[in-house]
Amino acid sequence: MDRRRLPGLAIGVTGLAFGLAAAAQSSRGLAVVAAVCALAAGAFSMLADRREAAVHQAAVAPTPATVMGPPVLDMPAAPILDAETGLPDDRYFGVALEERVAAARRHLWPATVLLLELEPTDEDGMHAGVVEFASLLRQTLRQSDVACRLDATSFGVILEDTAETGGVWSAERLQLVLTKRVSGVRRMAAGVASYPTHGLSAETILGRARDALDRALETSAGHGLGQVEVAVSDQN
Repeated sequence: MDRRRLPGLAIGVTGLAFGLAAAAQSSRGLAVVAAVCALAAGAFSMLADRREAAVHQAAVAPTPATVMGPPVLDMPAAPILDAETGLPDDRYFGVALEERVAAARRHLWPATVLLLELEPTDEDGMHAGVVEFASLLRQTLRQSDVACRLDATSFGVILEDTAETGGVWSAERLQLVLTKRVSGVRRMAAGVASYPTHGLSAETILGRARDALDRALETSAGHGLGQVEVAVSDQN
């Protein structure tokens, strides 16, 4: 017998004794006590049944692994931050670009990618210049925009609901502010590509922004604030 049923059994036996005594003596008081004992015994019995059912259900229930299938690998937290600048890094940039292009497709608005390459004044000033430029990006761009550090001297920016003309304006504005507020950088080249003008997929847009940046680096080497080049569309 389950030990959890013993209290109920003992109360039931006690109630039975009071009931017999009440019948023998015709006593209402003993009859009331017998009735109370009967109710208490019933309550203990119900409680024991519920506990037994709960234990049985837990024993036969499938484990989480059976319900969910193979364990899911932990995904890295996003964004993945660059230690030097505090900006998200190139791994996050690729994911963010896919998401922003998908959002642009849903909402029927443009999205623009800027690939930026800095030319430091010298090797010693590169660290300070890159950190200052990262701070400039945070202060200049909107909260809805994305700015990431791609490698030692290059950055990627995603401008939401912005066409290529807005991307060119943003790049030129960064060039002007850079010369006044960033001490370790001489100039900045930029490649601009937009959805849907220059491609319908994130991969295509990014590839054309890289081509535009390559042209900008060839043109801007050695003079001025740096060149801003716009990608070539399919129609050109």
